[in-house]
Amino acid sequence: MIRKFAKYWRDSASLVVLARDQPAVRHEKYNYKVLVFKRTSNTSFMPNSVVFPGGGFDKQDASPGWESFFRERSVSSSALKGITQVDGARPYIFQTEGADMLDRNISLRLCALREAFEELGVLLVTEEQKQKERLGYSNSLQLADIDAWQQKIHNGTASFQELHTTLGTVPDVFNLYEWSCWLTPAMFRKRRYETAFYLAVLDEQPNIHPEPHEVQEYFWDTPAGLLQKHREEKIWLAPPQTYELTRLSHVYDIDQLARFAAKRNRKGSTLLCPVQYNAADGVIFVLPGDDLYPADYDYLADNPDLDKYGEQTREVIRKQSKRLHRVEHKDLHHQAFYLNQPPLDDHLHVQGLNEDRL
Repeated sequence: MIRKFAKYWRDSASLVVLARDQPAVRHEKYNYKVLVFKRTSNTSFMPNSVVFPGGGFDKQDASPGWESFFRERSVSSSALKGITQVDGARPYIFQTEGADMLDRNISLRLCALREAFEELGVLLVTEEQKQKERLGYSNSLQLADIDAWQQKIHNGTASFQELHTTLGTVPDVFNLYEWSCWLTPAMFRKRRYETAFYLAVLDEQPNIHPEPHEVQEYFWDTPAGLLQKHREEKIWLAPPQTYELTRLSHVYDIDQLARFAAKRNRKGSTLLCPVQYNAADGVIFVLPGDDLYPADYDYLADNPDLDKYGEQTREVIRKQSKRLHRVEHKDLHHQAFYLNQPPLDDHLHVQGLNEDRL
């Protein structure tokens, strides 16, 4: 079966990796840091941007051979089925193409895990005796011959499944938490991605081994620290990263985040495809639930009202709407987030109003 939107965009998956960390200074609020990296200048999509590890979906991620792989390692079918049972919103990316393909809720996790290994050498595995316990924290395995494996998987001369078969390990699909789903806006016609974001929580920072062709440099920093570097124009964060880091920035404790992610894991992900409106003093991107978000949006059409409010300021435009879910851009490095209603899918509030959720 040909995927419905295959000619319009590619499917991909990203991994938001959080690791416990002692505060660098005594007044630091956070007890964790986030892993991101800067793309190289020759990267085809968003060169020089700072992103979470992740990349395009590959046919190996959906191989039915994974089913026998899990079975041979005594991973129960009920444990795998538990990953696939989600009650909330399901964008098209989560729909499995056919009965002979691995369920998308599993294969997208495998994609995120594979890409994190290819790009940064982070290999998250689960111990067989702990698979049923679902402790909530992932474990990273260090490899002696990581260079060779990264290169082979990156070049397609070996598969991610072959790596785990050789090591006798199981990729940790169980302790990845579905976090969100983003689609590149329609204006970027030549290169669009629908991306499933997953959250991984670790008790300590793993060793990082950056792949030189894709990774210029990597960072461990707090959500607020990364956002501050973005505002100071020391780095540039892609829009989904600024949104996700902003809602993470309001939670300082990694254990609290892990509990929240586990509780929210099966509540689904509304597709977040920003729609642009021009303003006299910047640009507005509205998201689902905002009064300006197009009804029954097909994710393909240009916004016919792009310049409808172009002579008005962002504040004037904002005051005309009752329901807000938008990101207002003054420029590439300065954004403001507005949400005056409950977050979609019982998620974290982008402005930090999380008393009922944490």
